Amino acid sequence: MHIRDDRVYRFCESLYPIIRQSDVYVGEMDLGSGLPALEQGPEYNMRAFFRPSIYQKIRHQLLKSFSLDINRYDHLHPLMIMSAISQHFLQHDHMVSMDEHLWDYAKSNQLVLQGLESVEEQIALLHEIPREPLYVQIRSISKYPSKFRKFADRTLVCYLENRLHLLYSMTKASMHQLRKKLIYERNRKMVERIQAFPANRRYFITVGAGHLSGRSGIISLLRKAGYKVVAVNFMQPNDAGQAEINLALKP
Repeated sequence: MHIRDDRVYRFCESLYPIIRQSDVYVGEMDLGSGLPALEQGPEYNMRAFFRPSIYQKIRHQLLKSFSLDINRYDHLHPLMIMSAISQHFLQHDHMVSMDEHLWDYAKSNQLVLQGLESVEEQIALLHEIPREPLYVQIRSISKYPSKFRKFADRTLVCYLENRLHLLYSMTKASMHQLRKKLIYERNRKMVERIQAFPANRRYFITVGAGHLSGRSGIISLLRKAGYKVVAVNFMQPNDAGQAEINLALKP
């Protein structure tokens, strides 16, 4: 959802009718508040973490494999560096990511806009994540780029084929000790906020696919809270020319 690849954008045509039938568009983050000021907060310096010779080798390997110059990103949190590497691997067919595009589409259709998380919350979470293990992962990516490419390609295929649980399992495994903070705790908070929404409005809610599946996923937590959650085959419109909507309704 957070990428500009045209293979993901192909879902948009089926999503537009559902968005137009909604009253409120809820993004994973409130994009109306502007993009996070990622440079603010603790100082990050990947160059200082490694010996100069090792850092230059990492830089050379990332340039060769992903056309990415680490010098432009070494002042950012390493999780953002890893995200930048992923973005260089994927296609850049559109000017903005799919979640930004859908937010703008909802805005153009006069929906109320809000986020499940604020910019400030996401920045604070980022600065709580230890940097050292992630610097080690970045070095591993530079040494074994084909392994990283294979993983990224497989996750995209799972997304396109709607294999949510496999995608969740792969994402969880790749996060190691960060899964509790980046997935489980955030899922609980997001479900609590969904429960607080007024029941007299229709909501179109978007989150990254890695948040949906698993025992601690948003789908499971909504069901435990008493919601009826039904999967929608939105790629198959009904006779009226609009997709059916059966989403997270309380019994």
